[in-house]
Amino acid sequence: MKRTLAEEPRLAARALFPHWRSAVVRHADLDPNGHVTNSVFAAWLDDGRYALLSAILLPLIPPGDLPALAALSVDFAREVTFADAPEIGTAVLRLGARSIVMGQGLFVGDACAATAHSVTVVMDGRTRRARPLTIAERDALGRFAARSGGEAGDWS
Repeated sequence: MKRTLAEEPRLAARALFPHWRSAVVRHADLDPNGHVTNSVFAAWLDDGRYALLSAILLPLIPPGDLPALAALSVDFAREVTFADAPEIGTAVLRLGARSIVMGQGLFVGDACAATAHSVTVVMDGRTRRARPLTIAERDALGRFAARSGGEAGDWS
Protein backbone atom coordinates (compact mmCIF):
# COMPACT_ATOMS: atom_id res chain seq x y z
CA MET A 1 0.00 0.00 0.00
CA LYS A 2 2.83 2.39 0.80
CA ARG A 3 3.46 4.65 -2.16
CA THR A 4 5.98 7.44 -1.97
CA LEU A 5 5.65 10.78 -3.71
CA ALA A 6 8.41 9.64 -6.06
CA GLU A 7 6.19 6.68 -7.09
CA GLU A 8 2.98 8.76 -7.30
CA PRO A 9 3.99 12.22 -8.57
CA ARG A 10 0.46 12.82 -9.90
CA LEU A 11 -0.72 13.39 -6.31
CA ALA A 12 1.27 16.64 -6.29
CA ALA A 13 -0.90 18.09 -9.11
CA ARG A 14 -3.94 20.13 -8.06
CA ALA A 15 -5.77 19.25 -11.28
CA LEU A 16 -6.09 15.60 -10.19
CA PHE A 17 -8.55 16.28 -7.37
CA PRO A 18 -12.32 16.67 -7.80
CA HIS A 19 -13.07 17.29 -4.10
CA TRP A 20 -11.65 20.16 -2.03
CA ARG A 21 -11.74 21.29 1.59
CA SER A 22 -10.03 24.27 3.21
CA ALA A 23 -8.14 24.08 6.48
CA VAL A 24 -7.36 26.72 9.07
CA VAL A 25 -3.97 27.03 10.76
CA ARG A 26 -4.30 27.71 14.50
CA HIS A 27 -1.55 28.85 16.85
CA ALA A 28 -1.94 25.51 18.66
CA ASP A 29 -1.02 23.69 15.41
CA LEU A 30 2.53 25.10 15.41
CA ASP A 31 5.71 23.58 16.76
CA PRO A 32 8.40 25.76 18.44
CA ASN A 33 9.85 26.53 14.98
CA GLY A 34 6.58 27.99 13.71
CA HIS A 35 5.75 25.02 11.45
CA VAL A 36 2.47 23.11 11.47
CA THR A 37 3.10 19.73 13.15
CA ASN A 38 2.81 16.45 11.23
CA SER A 39 -0.13 15.30 13.34
CA VAL A 40 -2.13 18.32 12.17
CA PHE A 41 -1.39 17.40 8.54
CA ALA A 42 -2.90 13.95 9.28
CA ALA A 43 -5.98 15.55 10.90
CA TRP A 44 -6.49 17.84 7.88
CA LEU A 45 -6.22 14.86 5.53
CA ASP A 46 -8.77 13.01 7.68
CA ASP A 47 -11.11 16.03 7.40
CA GLY A 48 -10.77 15.91 3.61
CA ARG A 49 -11.54 12.19 3.45
CA TYR A 50 -14.44 12.43 5.86
CA ALA A 51 -15.97 15.42 4.05
CA LEU A 52 -16.09 13.38 0.84
CA LEU A 53 -17.30 10.17 2.50
CA SER A 54 -19.94 11.87 4.66
CA ALA A 55 -21.45 13.67 1.67
CA ILE A 56 -21.28 10.76 -0.78
CA LEU A 57 -21.15 7.45 1.07
CA LEU A 58 -22.93 7.90 4.41
CA PRO A 59 -26.37 8.59 2.86
CA LEU A 60 -26.13 5.23 1.03
CA ILE A 61 -24.99 2.88 3.78
CA PRO A 62 -27.44 1.09 6.11
CA PRO A 63 -27.70 2.22 9.74
CA GLY A 64 -25.04 0.50 11.80
CA ASP A 65 -22.54 0.16 8.94
CA LEU A 66 -19.72 2.71 8.90
CA PRO A 67 -16.62 3.65 6.97
CA ALA A 68 -13.36 2.68 8.67
CA LEU A 69 -9.83 3.73 7.79
CA ALA A 70 -7.77 0.59 7.15
CA ALA A 71 -4.46 2.15 6.03
CA LEU A 72 -2.87 5.58 5.75
CA SER A 73 0.44 6.67 4.27
CA VAL A 74 1.58 10.32 4.27
CA ASP A 75 4.56 11.90 2.53
CA PHE A 76 5.61 15.35 3.71
CA ALA A 77 7.04 17.65 1.05
CA ARG A 78 7.23 21.17 2.52
CA GLU A 79 6.44 23.15 5.61
CA VAL A 80 3.16 24.93 6.32
CA THR A 81 3.20 28.03 8.54
CA PHE A 82 0.67 30.20 10.34
CA ALA A 83 0.33 32.63 7.42
CA ASP A 84 -0.62 29.85 4.95
CA ALA A 85 -4.11 28.90 3.73
CA PRO A 86 -3.96 25.11 3.22
CA GLU A 87 -6.40 23.20 1.03
CA ILE A 88 -6.91 19.45 0.84
CA GLY A 89 -7.74 17.77 -2.46
CA THR A 90 -9.18 14.25 -2.40
CA ALA A 91 -9.78 11.75 -5.22
CA VAL A 92 -10.83 8.13 -5.47
CA LEU A 93 -7.91 6.29 -7.10
CA ARG A 94 -9.33 2.77 -7.10
CA LEU A 95 -12.34 0.80 -5.92
CA GLY A 96 -11.83 -2.78 -4.87
CA ALA A 97 -14.57 -5.24 -4.01
CA ARG A 98 -14.42 -4.12 -0.35
CA SER A 99 -12.09 -1.12 -0.38
CA ILE A 100 -11.83 2.50 -1.43
CA VAL A 101 -8.31 3.70 -2.23
CA MET A 102 -8.03 7.48 -2.07
CA GLY A 103 -5.24 9.86 -2.93
CA GLN A 104 -4.88 13.29 -1.41
CA GLY A 105 -2.79 16.38 -1.79
CA LEU A 106 -2.36 19.11 0.81
CA PHE A 107 -1.63 22.38 -0.97
CA VAL A 108 -0.69 25.95 -0.14
CA GLY A 109 -1.49 27.77 -3.36
CA ASP A 110 -0.01 25.61 -6.12
CA ALA A 111 2.71 24.17 -3.87
CA CYS A 112 2.13 20.64 -2.61
CA ALA A 113 2.99 20.33 1.10
CA ALA A 114 2.03 16.65 1.52
CA THR A 115 0.45 13.72 -0.27
CA ALA A 116 -1.41 10.74 1.13
CA HIS A 117 -2.73 7.32 0.15
CA SER A 118 -5.48 5.75 2.19
CA VAL A 119 -7.62 2.65 2.16
CA THR A 120 -11.12 2.82 3.61
CA VAL A 121 -13.58 -0.04 4.00
CA VAL A 122 -17.24 -0.09 4.91
CA MET A 123 -17.61 -2.09 8.08
CA ASP A 124 -20.71 -4.23 8.56
CA GLY A 125 -22.33 -3.12 11.82
CA ARG A 126 -23.20 -6.69 12.86
CA THR A 127 -20.02 -8.59 11.97
CA ARG A 128 -17.58 -5.66 12.44
CA ARG A 129 -15.80 -6.81 9.25
CA ALA A 130 -15.35 -5.13 5.89
CA ARG A 131 -18.27 -5.81 3.58
CA PRO A 132 -18.51 -5.59 -0.22
CA LEU A 133 -19.32 -2.18 -1.69
CA THR A 134 -22.77 -2.00 -3.28
CA ILE A 135 -23.31 -0.93 -6.88
CA ALA A 136 -24.88 2.34 -5.68
CA GLU A 137 -21.87 3.04 -3.43
CA ARG A 138 -19.44 2.26 -6.24
CA ASP A 139 -21.33 4.52 -8.66
CA ALA A 140 -21.42 7.42 -6.19
CA LEU A 141 -17.73 7.09 -5.31
CA GLY A 142 -16.79 6.75 -8.99
CA ARG A 143 -17.95 10.32 -9.57
CA PHE A 144 -14.96 11.40 -7.46
CA ALA A 145 -12.37 9.51 -9.45
CA ALA A 146 -9.03 11.17 -10.11
CA ARG A 147 -9.29 13.65 -12.98
CA SER A 148 -7.29 13.62 -16.18
CA GLY A 149 -3.69 14.43 -15.57
CA GLY A 150 -3.72 11.27 -13.51
CA GLU A 151 -5.79 8.38 -14.69
CA ALA A 152 -8.58 7.06 -12.54
CA GLY A 153 -7.96 3.70 -10.99
CA ASP A 154 -9.26 0.28 -11.88
CA TRP A 155 -12.80 -0.24 -10.58
CA SER A 156 -12.53 -4.03 -10.34
